[in-house]
Amino acid sequence: MDMNTSADGAAASNDGAEANNAAGSVAQSPVFPTSRAFDTTIWRIVGNPLIPSPITPSESEDSTASASANAPLQGLGIAVKDLFAVKGFAIGVGNPRFLADSTPQAATAPAVERLLQAGAHAVGIAQTDEFAYSLAGTNVHYGTPPNPAAPGRISGGSSSGPAAAVATGQADIGLGTDTAGSLRIPGSYEGLWAIRTTHGRVPRDLVHPLSEAFDTVGVLARDPRVFVAAVDALMPDADSMPLPVDDGRNPLQSLRLRIAPGLDRDVQPDVAAAVRAFRDKAVELAGGADTRCGADGSRFVEEVDITEAQLDDWEAIFQVVRGFEAWRANGAWVSGNWDALAPEIAARFERDSHITRAQYEQGLHRLDMARTGLREWMHGSVDSARCVNASDNGGSGDFADGTGTVLLIPAASSVAPPRDPADSAVGGPARSAYSGSARGAGSIGGAGGAESSDGDSATDSATAQIAQARAATIRLTSLAGVGGLPAVSVPLRTAPTEADPEGLPCGVCLIGPAGSDRSLARLAVRLARRLGAI
Repeated sequence: MDMNTSADGAAASNDGAEANNAAGSVAQSPVFPTSRAFDTTIWRIVGNPLIPSPITPSESEDSTASASANAPLQGLGIAVKDLFAVKGFAIGVGNPRFLADSTPQAATAPAVERLLQAGAHAVGIAQTDEFAYSLAGTNVHYGTPPNPAAPGRISGGSSSGPAAAVATGQADIGLGTDTAGSLRIPGSYEGLWAIRTTHGRVPRDLVHPLSEAFDTVGVLARDPRVFVAAVDALMPDADSMPLPVDDGRNPLQSLRLRIAPGLDRDVQPDVAAAVRAFRDKAVELAGGADTRCGADGSRFVEEVDITEAQLDDWEAIFQVVRGFEAWRANGAWVSGNWDALAPEIAARFERDSHITRAQYEQGLHRLDMARTGLREWMHGSVDSARCVNASDNGGSGDFADGTGTVLLIPAASSVAPPRDPADSAVGGPARSAYSGSARGAGSIGGAGGAESSDGDSATDSATAQIAQARAATIRLTSLAGVGGLPAVSVPLRTAPTEADPEGLPCGVCLIGPAGSDRSLARLAVRLARRLGAI
């Protein structure tokens, strides 16, 4: 077991301008005294710091420019999701019994090391939804982290602790994972920048798995400059498929912008309106909805129809492959500890345990075909010598290389649903929105292990809203997941209402070609700035 855990409360403009001086753009992260208690819904353990940066100011060169280049994250604090190995500490995966069964790690995960080597320090290990198997941010053992951007609403998960740490100002960067939206959803719910990276680009060594076919490592941040700097540090190699992010005033110059307004049907009206306003401005900036190429032959807008059948197919592939791999990675422990799981997490694992290898292999075959198709679709480029009407070739065409493609869709289906009113105050254990018994495998058998509540009408309502949001959101997030594509969640807000005079956080998602992560992050920031979203 860890030396200290929450159980006893003890604390143990141009490309360069987007990233440079990131540390100077926000206040320094707080350093916790070793005797100070901390919010256990956010943190499992914090330090003073927990891991100092191996790069000290004395090791940097004298000039500010050199110091910024050598240690672009100097002075910035990281909240590390409790799936990553941190030397000397066990991995807890959001479950106290699993933590008790685990042993201290002998090394730190490479993804953590990359941020440390860029000058950051680790504030602490932050909470996760159990086994990263939720998008809600609720945890029956440790409670629901606060959402300061939308009080009274859930934080989103499963990277719930890192997101809440960043949103509350206790860390500058949240290091997490994204399988079905576990970075993009808390980013959308809490008004943060978030990236799901190209599948396989960031090493997942020493990261507890959920699904190897979909797991990715990424970051969240409040400040866009910190976000870009963290993305660069996490992926120090150059993009293999860089987007031509123009240095001029129009960030969409030389890009093909794909929009999918039909997806508004799967999104709540307030979020759809916010996304539509952003999308309409982007279309206008890119040259107008009625043209595929601008007057100079370099800008391009294409409206695409992503059908319900396509969404159904991608979701079905995702559910089978992710489910089989989740059971393969965790079934040995889960099968002996059903009573230690929240009922909704147990229900998912129980369902996964019945997926056969034949179903999985068929799912892998379908995934390979779908991933190849989506990547080819996103890698397609405009040949400026043959600007055609959208009706030609069904709106797809055989485009030459040289221009990047970006797809703009909603990041999540709704704003953050309300918290379960039965949750205890922030800072202590609380039951999740699913408050039925988690004891015994018998409680999760039958018809697939339905999620349950205790019959209280307010809890039933919260449970239903969270479940509905999850189901609708996975249909949106599965596109990038199945494609293995990078996706950036850009923070927006809904229109003000009497109940919420400042609106509520939501997000728009920019999806890029595989290997375009760094340039996609820059594009997202520049576009948001140009359109007045930041």
